[in-house]
Amino acid sequence: MIFFLIFGRLKGNKPYSKWGMLLGALSFIPISVDGFFSYLGFWESTQLLRVVTGALAGASLTGFLLLSANFDVLGENTRPIFQSIKEQACIIGITLFLGILLWMNIGIYLLASSVIILGIVCFWADFIYLMLKNLAGSRKLPFWLLSFCGSFIIIITIGVLRQ
Repeated sequence: MIFFLIFGRLKGNKPYSKWGMLLGALSFIPISVDGFFSYLGFWESTQLLRVVTGALAGASLTGFLLLSANFDVLGENTRPIFQSIKEQACIIGITLFLGILLWMNIGIYLLASSVIILGIVCFWADFIYLMLKNLAGSRKLPFWLLSFCGSFIIIITIGVLRQ
């Protein structure tokens, strides 16, 4: 989400290229395989495996959520989420790198953990935003309002669960 905010892509609505879609879809395979086989008892997932599979899936999921939030079925979708597949692969790589730094507990631990926590809050805020947007129907609600409501709901939920 930080990438989309910095580069002004929060309004991105143009579907990925076929290679970008393939890269995004393939990044969900490791987390699916790990979850499925660890559930069946073939292996126990390690922290490193969770970091790697979560980073791959998480980096791609954000773009898909943003696309689903902004895509206009009847309109013209011309604002790209990613300019190229290289940019998409770079975001996946940076997310993976920050996750591994966090796992190794070296370097910029505080920065990496802050980015990851911010990413989790943004993910759930976007998810709630999509639900609120669909409930609003044809009324136009500002992105900042729905995101704020989503973030507020998440923070309240975390506070209640911690008690």
